[in-house]
Amino acid sequence: MITAAPVCAVLLRRAGARRTTVAAMTVLAPGVLVLVAARPLPLGVGFALLGAGVGTVMVAATHVVVRQAPVASAGVAGGLQQTAMNVGPVLGVAMATALMGAGRVPLLALAGVAVAGAVAALLLPGRAETKIASRAHHDHLSDGVRIPGRR
Repeated sequence: MITAAPVCAVLLRRAGARRTTVAAMTVLAPGVLVLVAARPLPLGVGFALLGAGVGTVMVAATHVVVRQAPVASAGVAGGLQQTAMNVGPVLGVAMATALMGAGRVPLLALAGVAVAGAVAALLLPGRAETKIASRAHHDHLSDGVRIPGRR
């Protein structure tokens, strides 16, 4: 996850939010499937893929939500996004714990959720749309919005 976060910033600039998130979710799904094998070497690879996918998705989600929000609401939008990013894993861990006796079924279901997330990510703004939103965001900043300085 630590490596994925700065790499995600580069990917967002070069490929856009849609491609970056689809790729991250596509890395995440096989990472979960590798965990099903539960052998030492594949386990490490699975967790590496899982971390790369989750780290990238977290940065991309924050980028998309804050960039698409009006300047005056960017803080609130970022806070709501972070809340969602915390509630989701809590529900996932609770559900996985409840299904612990079900064998590999929870991991297979999680891989399915990652694939569904990759499909849903196709609805995110593409690179050109992100650039337009970014320009509008910066133009809005120069529309006479004054930021008070320190006194």
